[in-house]
Amino acid sequence: MDNWKKISFLVGVFAFMREFRPIDTFYAAYMTSPYINCTVEQIPTELYAVGSYSMFVLIIIIFLVTDYVRYKPVLIVDGLGGVMHYIAITNRPSKLRIQFGQAFFGFFYSAEVALFGYLYAMVEEKEFYQKITGHARAATLTGKFFSSCLSQILATYYGTPPFNAFVYMSIFGMSFTTIWAIFLPKVNQSLYFLNKKKVEETSMGQSTVTIYNPEKYKDSQLSIEAAPNEKKVDKPENNEVVEAEQSLINTLYNDFKQSYSDPYVRKLCFWWAVAMGGYLQVYAYMTVLYSYVLEENEDTEFTLYNGAAESLTTLIGALSAFAISKVKWNWYSVGDIFFTVGSVIAAIVLLCCVYCRNLWYIYAFYIIYGMVYQTMLTIAEPKYYTSTHVKQI
Repeated sequence: MDNWKKISFLVGVFAFMREFRPIDTFYAAYMTSPYINCTVEQIPTELYAVGSYSMFVLIIIIFLVTDYVRYKPVLIVDGLGGVMHYIAITNRPSKLRIQFGQAFFGFFYSAEVALFGYLYAMVEEKEFYQKITGHARAATLTGKFFSSCLSQILATYYGTPPFNAFVYMSIFGMSFTTIWAIFLPKVNQSLYFLNKKKVEETSMGQSTVTIYNPEKYKDSQLSIEAAPNEKKVDKPENNEVVEAEQSLINTLYNDFKQSYSDPYVRKLCFWWAVAMGGYLQVYAYMTVLYSYVLEENEDTEFTLYNGAAESLTTLIGALSAFAISKVKWNWYSVGDIFFTVGSVIAAIVLLCCVYCRNLWYIYAFYIIYGMVYQTMLTIAEPKYYTSTHVKQI
């Protein structure tokens, strides 16, 4: 089996089980249930806020530490963070214990950067980046679909969500994720720390255009093979490594300067940061919106179909992500139009969610938003990582 297929499979299993968290689709309902008895107002202000601030503080630290420890340890600790979060909300927890768990949940979400970073660090063939990203994204969404579908089936079967069972099932999913991460192949070469290889090809044009125009990649490979006698850059005598003595700060600064000197990369990174932050907020607070609308409508007979909505969102998103990974367009040329149209559609459906007071319509708008977001993210993520984090060595 080719290396990229093997790594894609291993990361796919990790991503699938990482999303097996049945309690998430009914988290707000669990918080407002007699087991915990929080109010709808307390959930975003006193509980979710802890996770959000924790994520904000940790994500920059994790971004740097991840490369230093070569990704795999962060994936292991990521699973442990998920285990700690769900253990903290078992057996009628106090508000303090829930907030403690939310801090771990912030770390859990922050460490997601290591998942795709590991994937790209293990696969050297950049022409496969779009494909492996689509596979990993599809695995992530399929795991979320399975988790949401199972939670909805059990909630419908029992007439009410079995919250305790959902929490323990989520602990199982996080435990499996941790064990699987332990047996993942390790990354042999750090990209910034202790890196003694010379970066011979650091053209930003190649790191963005080549990956998203496979034909151009092939042409460039052929041109290199056809001109073996072409003058090459002189190498230092005695095989001295040019960057061996360069400090870490200078290395990071030079890479930052190189990456963000391209205006296209700056636009892409701005979009990625805003879109990812927005999605995490929508995903976390959507269940709160469901409970808020029911309370505002004073509807005590409506059956929540949070799991069904989430499962449809992820299933359609997985299919669209997998399909878009097969498209061989030159995204460097058509990317602006693609992301502009997609972002406008996402904004419109989110506004509809805010002002609508019919849960069926809210479910439908959320499904559309999830499909559009996951499609755009499948294209954006390999661009983001390869142009700002993964250097060609």
